[in-house]
Amino acid sequence: MTKIEEVKAKVEAGKSKLVPGLVQEALDAGNNPQDILDAMVESMGVVGEKFSTGEIFVPEMLIAAKAMAKGVDVLKPHLAGDGSSKLGTCVIGTVAGDLHDIGKNLVSLMIESAGFDMVDLG
Repeated sequence: MTKIEEVKAKVEAGKSKLVPGLVQEALDAGNNPQDILDAMVESMGVVGEKFSTGEIFVPEMLIAAKAMAKGVDVLKPHLAGDGSSKLGTCVIGTVAGDLHDIGKNLVSLMIESAGFDMVDLG
């Protein structure tokens, strides 16, 4: 199993404590940061499909999203130098007083992972 495959599997499994180290190992092994990001986005696609079919539920999806966010934090400095990774700025928010911002946070993470700068209004 390659380092990128390990990252993908751990994101899907929601192993947020392991993902940052694996992402760094993948970078140290010479893997392209965009390839690592693409693998994490793909694993979130798998998580989304499992959610759609009722195989997993919101808590598992959030755990996987948190794992991906930890990996993205490691990748950000490596992607920032690549001008092609910035597609623009996106502003996101929820209705004032809404405590159920889970969906907003997932969407924000996915948009940021795709290369946009995010401004989260809360």
